[in-house]
Amino acid sequence: MLHYQHLLQPERYYLAEPQSLLAATELDRTRIVQSAPVRRLQQKTQVFPLDVKASVRSRLTHSLEVQQAGRQIIFAIRQMKSSAWPEQAVTNLIEMSCLLHDVGNPPFGHFGEAVLREWLHDELDSLFVASLAAAPSEQWQKVLAPDLCSFDGNAQSLRLVHSLQRLNLTLSQLACIIKYPRVIDESVIALDGKIGVFISERPLINRIREVLQLPAGVRHPLVFIMEAADDISYSIADVDDAVDRHLLTIDDVLRFLTRQIDDGTRTYLQPLLDDALQDEQGFFPRLRYLLTNDWVQLAAESYLQHKADILAGRFVGHLLEREHPAITVLNVLKQLARQSIFGQREVEKLELSGYAAVRGVLQTYSELLMLPAPVFRQLINGEGHHRYQHALRLCHRLSRRHVAAYQRATEIADPFFQRLAEQEWYYRVRLLLDFISGMTDTYVLEEYRLLNGWV
Repeated sequence: MLHYQHLLQPERYYLAEPQSLLAATELDRTRIVQSAPVRRLQQKTQVFPLDVKASVRSRLTHSLEVQQAGRQIIFAIRQMKSSAWPEQAVTNLIEMSCLLHDVGNPPFGHFGEAVLREWLHDELDSLFVASLAAAPSEQWQKVLAPDLCSFDGNAQSLRLVHSLQRLNLTLSQLACIIKYPRVIDESVIALDGKIGVFISERPLINRIREVLQLPAGVRHPLVFIMEAADDISYSIADVDDAVDRHLLTIDDVLRFLTRQIDDGTRTYLQPLLDDALQDEQGFFPRLRYLLTNDWVQLAAESYLQHKADILAGRFVGHLLEREHPAITVLNVLKQLARQSIFGQREVEKLELSGYAAVRGVLQTYSELLMLPAPVFRQLINGEGHHRYQHALRLCHRLSRRHVAAYQRATEIADPFFQRLAEQEWYYRVRLLLDFISGMTDTYVLEEYRLLNGWV
């Protein structure tokens, strides 16, 4: 059984001055809001290309909306049932987990994720042999390579704020961004069966579990609230943006809704539609407000209803998986987005350019993965080598922060790795993934043009 007195802790991974929980979460909040990964979200797409039409959502504006939805759910829970939670500290944890939930997404979002995984599956084996000139160990084949090939934006978020940016957030805050608390070599099955923690962050997840007394494979309870807030935010936002870009009309949305819902849901929805159509501020702002209020209440009710199972580590669903007309509307809006938006020429054009850029940049920088380890170390230390002039210039373009993370991870033999050479190469691949996944959409396109001599 999980207990909030264990789950809500001011302790950090690295040594820090003792603080109260509230002071610690306020410091976390400052570090997160002022961090570079959060700023970069303004140049990462949500669905539609970032252009002069400023009202279209970026990853940053989406994350701010998720943050607000998370805050509303916490407020609703407190309104329904007085809680022993430290009020402001829990609000900080939820809001900041919502703000951070997408920071690990590569350029072009989930499509970029798929490109990275595809490239790794295609190229990793041959690059391994080229660099190490040896057959891979059983550990490499069964654990390390699958870990690399399972690149996931959620796991990268944890790596980014902890191992790369070294924000030294509280262990509770870090736990609140881990949607899938499982490392690839663990037999536990996390929610949805996904890998949410890389091997590189194995010491961190072990420390989180020890201090917060979280069993392997069990989420921090507040993660369910963050996930519901994300669900609430994007379900209507994508359709709103499509109407804003004239890819759909309000009439299209109304026709789709009325065609897909049953009489019971129609009885619930029609008064909301009538209200929104008459509102002076516009149809979508009003409809979003009305629906969000209901979704927030339902998420809060679900959390309280399933609280015992959540604290027992038995709850494996989502807070918004329940029978209710408002949930039917939420799912129909998602269906509308899938059918009418994601196949749009404008969106597919963006994805095609993203595919070419991400894969092209990976392919060029993969030259660094073919080098013997001593040569690579020499190049990143700025020591020239007449045989590797192109590779040297690629090394100059790597982020110093990412290089420093690679150096910290490889300077001492980690007993987890059965072969020292595989430890080095694992973190060299991580270095490349850190570098490219941290790029904004604009930056990766510019880098692709530069590497192809188009500038």
